[in-house]
Amino acid sequence: MKYNDMVENWKRFSVAIENLGGEVQSLFIDSPATEKEITLLESNLGLKLPLSLKKVLLTFSKKVEFRWFLPTGYKLDGSLSQIFSGDRHWSLDWIVQFNDDKNGWKDEVFPNKDDPYDLVWHNKLAFHEVGNGDYLAIDLSQPGREPVVYLSHDDGEGHGIELAKDFKEFLFISSRLGCVGGEDWQWLPFIEGGKGVINPECDNAVKFREALGVKA
Repeated sequence: MKYNDMVENWKRFSVAIENLGGEVQSLFIDSPATEKEITLLESNLGLKLPLSLKKVLLTFSKKVEFRWFLPTGYKLDGSLSQIFSGDRHWSLDWIVQFNDDKNGWKDEVFPNKDDPYDLVWHNKLAFHEVGNGDYLAIDLSQPGREPVVYLSHDDGEGHGIELAKDFKEFLFISSRLGCVGGEDWQWLPFIEGGKGVINPECDNAVKFREALGVKA
């Protein structure tokens, strides 16, 4: 998949949501970041960006906003019944703010690295604020790996689950699901058996696209 394919998927879901009577609040894609902007971001964060995130920022966009909502009262069937929205957003400024906020949770609520639940909040770079105290983040704890993981503040079922092997793959595979989420209960139906990464070809993914009338 290429970036153009990803954007086309976003557009397909936008049309489908509007055809259902839902709301597409935003679909905005800014220009790529400059090396100078990346250097400033890394300075503000106090760390080097994961390579996959850095590549997306430099070659695709430094700011994206894509958000939609199903119509009020519209219900999908079965295991998809809790899905109500899709959301993908990031920017250079937001990444700094999200990590300041995430670090507040880490330091004040989850400081104990000897506790397995707390540990998940450590050595992570947040790029997406879910809006309920949870975050999507990149795991920086394992050299050579950059998996996207979920940080839950309230014992959410998705806490610590890997959604994709890196940021770019996460964007690509989630685009085939309209960027559903970001709450964990919205994307967990696409992780088979509750383990592994998001599978855009699983039965629930096929059912989801069929329900919305999307080919992605």
